Amino acid sequence: MSGGRFLGLARLVWGMPAVVAVPALVALAGGQAGAAARLDGTVAQSAAGQAAGVISTVAGGPGGPAKATTLTLFHPCGVRFAGGRGYLVDGAAVYTLSRGTDQLVPVAGSGANGPGGNRGLAADANFGSCGIAVDGAGNLVIADRAHNEVRVVAASTGTFYGVSMSVGHIYDVAGDGKLGYSGDGGLAIKAQLAQPYGVAVDGAGNLVIADTSNAVIRVAAARTGTFYGQAMTAGHIYTVAGDGAPGYSGDGGPATSAKLDDPYGVRVDHAGNLVIADSTNSVIRVVAADTGRFYGQTMTAGDIYTVAGNGTGGFSGDGGPATHAELSFASGVTVDAAGNLVIADTLNSRVRVVASHTGTFYGMAMTAGDIYTVAGNGTEGFSGDGSPATSAELNDPIAAAVDGTGNLVIADSFNNRVRVLAASTGTFYGMAMTAGDIYTVAGNGDYYNYSGDGGPAISAQLEGPTGVAVAGSGNLLIADTYNVRARMVASASGTFYGQPMTAGDIYTVAGDGTAGYSGDGGPATIAELDGPSGVAADGSGNLVIADGSNHRVRVVAASSGMFYGVTMTAGDIYTVAGDGVAGYSGDGGQATIAELGSISGVAVDGSGNLVIADTANSVIRVVAAQTGTFYGQPMTAGNIYTVAGDGTAGFSGNGGPATKAMLSHPRGVAMDSTGNLVIADTLNNRVRIVAVSTGTFYGITMTAGDIYTIAGDGGKGFAGDDGQAAQAELNHPYAVAVNDPGNLVIADTANSRIRMVTG
Repeated sequence: MSGGRFLGLARLVWGMPAVVAVPALVALAGGQAGAAARLDGTVAQSAAGQAAGVISTVAGGPGGPAKATTLTLFHPCGVRFAGGRGYLVDGAAVYTLSRGTDQLVPVAGSGANGPGGNRGLAADANFGSCGIAVDGAGNLVIADRAHNEVRVVAASTGTFYGVSMSVGHIYDVAGDGKLGYSGDGGLAIKAQLAQPYGVAVDGAGNLVIADTSNAVIRVAAARTGTFYGQAMTAGHIYTVAGDGAPGYSGDGGPATSAKLDDPYGVRVDHAGNLVIADSTNSVIRVVAADTGRFYGQTMTAGDIYTVAGNGTGGFSGDGGPATHAELSFASGVTVDAAGNLVIADTLNSRVRVVASHTGTFYGMAMTAGDIYTVAGNGTEGFSGDGSPATSAELNDPIAAAVDGTGNLVIADSFNNRVRVLAASTGTFYGMAMTAGDIYTVAGNGDYYNYSGDGGPAISAQLEGPTGVAVAGSGNLLIADTYNVRARMVASASGTFYGQPMTAGDIYTVAGDGTAGYSGDGGPATIAELDGPSGVAADGSGNLVIADGSNHRVRVVAASSGMFYGVTMTAGDIYTVAGDGVAGYSGDGGQATIAELGSISGVAVDGSGNLVIADTANSVIRVVAAQTGTFYGQPMTAGNIYTVAGDGTAGFSGNGGPATKAMLSHPRGVAMDSTGNLVIADTLNNRVRIVAVSTGTFYGITMTAGDIYTIAGDGGKGFAGDDGQAAQAELNHPYAVAVNDPGNLVIADTANSRIRMVTG
């Protein structure tokens, strides 16, 4: 095994659109729905009397503590206890976890994808991580594999790792953000890392980095001195284990000459030795800090040794010597207060312990050097809460830690939960526990959520809805992205898209729940979609879907007839743009043979043309519904044209022709009441307008066909409420809409807010 399953998981965690921070523009469906923000005139009342172009927040705000067991976790994959506090890393966010309460409190991470946010507020930062540590000053250290960096959230204002820091802000301290392997002996901040998955802080304050895809362990020195047998300079980086080539060799010799393979986790034990989860080799290895006897072996300082696992992936050996046992992609390791090694034996769905000395641990009699299962019965699944931990089912536990009371805390990753093996009987994490039993303390287990069709929408489960629209009939259309479906909440009882529906209930109208591409010309509910990320309704009531990962725009016919040059049957699905190949081609020709990138949003303008946010190509494109002149261009019915963006990601062009401007990964499009094209220019942290006619809009004089910024100054953050929108800060706006009074509503995604610009 080459670590494909878990490296694939790492890509999955970062590659999927973040759902935890995406505020829906209409909150009417889903079991966790909060107060609904209406897009009609009622939401405008708070803005009454304000001048055009003023921005304000109308929904959302800073997150606060929440009951841990009611939260939906995305990918709990790291836990750490230090300084009397516990930390949980959930892929793209870090929370504090208190063993005295049942609350999770967010401390870092926006939950969104995008640039990291160096030197900004930690709560606004973007990262993808499973590895965290806490240094002697209380700073939180994050292995940000998504950006190939190690980052620090300052616990207080001061200078750390050679960087002047402000409390609550995040800073890059190792890695230049580029994937690679370079920089040894030089400044850590200029070195290249490759998906660092784990991090630790040793007794000297040095950062120890599991540079996973480079198959090495590296150290960023906190001060000048000799560490791990090497002379080091403060702020510089050095390889201390692994030669950079994946493999399994070198035991008993210098660690820098050995071969590792996908080291996922690293810890420092009580003697200062480096303990490494050499994951693809299915072993735990140790680099000795000093010459002596450790884990039953005589070791020489600077050399490497296997202390658990025989190098064959599998399960065997409980009750016998740890070096004779089989592990299976052990991805996490820690050291408890007694010096025992605690191993997340991931693909065996167990947590195992190598005893440092003979005694009773976790309710078991153990012999020094032998290995034992302390949680999990080896069956992937979820069961056993309130019962002995060894009888419970886990599902690919990735990490484990020991809290200050000795309880074993497990990141039960694919169960989307954090669980605790109680070391003693008492009350922990707000619940009564019995020694040796296992309990869920965070996460409700829901991630892949799909339920409720044919019943009340408010009781249904959605999964990462990233697009909403309201049809002319008042029906609410939803891109239920991770359920790979398009769904509808009926505003009145009747027959829609070939189905009888009841007012207030929810129904799937496209997609069978399997990601793929199939079904054109047949019933939409048995077709396959892939990454549906945007929905719209045209003037005929047809459902238009941005079938993002299929690089197509598809239509579910509301009635039988001819639409977009295709004869359609009510309830069936058809492709109207894109040939399924990712690319950028076809302008001026038939839309169905054009290449699109990853598309995120769709809209329908007043002339019935389809407007597409071709996100990956950083352009907005139009499929003409009829022959005529639109957006300053002559167009032919059924053909496709670029109307904004020059195909280069960047920012330029304000006040000039929209087709010569640069956009950066626009995700949302809408039409305002005047017919202007409104664009969520996501990575530019702006909302922009392409004027359809010359006039004054949102307080700005505009020329037809030109592009203008109406919200956001380009700075990524949150600022500017009650001031001019163009001078405010946004943070990755994903979607836009316009309500009846003409106010612009913005899903300010990474700020977890809905904001409004008065029209």
